Amino acid sequence: MIEKQQVEEKLAALKQNKLVVEDRIKVASETIKQANADLNAIAGAIQVCEQLISENANEDKDGGTN
Repeated sequence: MIEKQQVEEKLAALKQNKLVVEDRIKVASETIKQANADLNAIAGAIQVCEQLISENANEDKDGGTN
């Protein structure tokens, strides 16, 4: 027969585990948000570099001066 105290102890352990997992999910979500922000910043920097290369190539082609 299962004793009430055993079930209560198991319930307390499960509730604590739930809190730990919820915290891990929160941290992981924040990490993903930051990673997405970093990715967007990198994509923007890539776009600027490609634009500068393109503009430089056009100036060279047109014989422009710097």
